[in-house]
Amino acid sequence: MGAWHVVRDVANSASPRAGVAFSDVHIALAQLVACDDAALETRARQIDDLARQGRYPSGPLVPGVSRALAAFERRDFATAIDALEPIIPELERIGGSRAQLDLIEFTLLKAYVDADRSDDARRMLSARHRGAPNIPVAGLSSFS
Repeated sequence: MGAWHVVRDVANSASPRAGVAFSDVHIALAQLVACDDAALETRARQIDDLARQGRYPSGPLVPGVSRALAAFERRDFATAIDALEPIIPELERIGGSRAQLDLIEFTLLKAYVDADRSDDARRMLSARHRGAPNIPVAGLSSFS
């Protein structure tokens, strides 16, 4: 865990305040893995404030992703699903590469699998238009 604290500290010092969705997602991940809930919530509030002022183009996406990832980490799959489902269609507003967006989509897919929501997992996979058409997912064979 020590290495993640270093990553979190570097991220926090390089970008002490929220402002760019792409960076904010990565900083939130570092804060999450370093178990820095206070910093994670502070950044989410900063983003919410910027979004209300019309100064954060991706709006509530990053706080939603942050909260979903934290719920997923706690194995609270229902909360993770509730946070991610409404924002998945707008993920491109965060920016970044396919890998960053896949991380978020695959988190939702894994939450469906772990919550025994096979119909939702199937629906998500069949509707997926981005990235590789065949995704190796642990537990996917049980949905065939």
